[in-house]
Amino acid sequence: MSPAPKLHSHLNPVVDTHEILTKVSLFADICDNPEAFSALNKLMNLRLYKAGETIIQEGEPGTDFFILADGSASVFKKTQDGDLYKVAILAGHMGAFFGESGLLEADTRTATIRAESACSCLVLSKTDFENYCNANPQWALPILKRVAKAIMQRLKNMNHDLGLLYKALVDEFAQR
Repeated sequence: MSPAPKLHSHLNPVVDTHEILTKVSLFADICDNPEAFSALNKLMNLRLYKAGETIIQEGEPGTDFFILADGSASVFKKTQDGDLYKVAILAGHMGAFFGESGLLEADTRTATIRAESACSCLVLSKTDFENYCNANPQWALPILKRVAKAIMQRLKNMNHDLGLLYKALVDEFAQR
């Protein structure tokens, strides 16, 4: 597993976590509940990354959930030969998040996320999230529903992509 990054003095560690959390779709149902939102906000830890640093590595276990607070990061997947290819670019102002399945169980990462620029990430550990959920199930349920929806959407997108890939391969062989 990759070691946690060190705080880098050239990055601005002043992050308005409340404002950032309001942009994250997983928390939309508790934004109007100051007590629930404040309790969640207190669980967030700030990690800073330099350009080029790996935030999470495909194939490694992980239990942390990340919100890209500032900067940009790229999402990479591995080919069967182990080569990385870029599938998306995330920007901090978009409310981008990743690693949400790690909140549900210790999970093997399905992609590599690499900082393209200096990045600030808010990080929520599985343990802190479980404690939050156990202490306040009425706050947890709407978040868990949105986590499930986000995972389902990623699965749907992957199935769509696999269908396109299959069609392209069939078309390629048909032309030969």
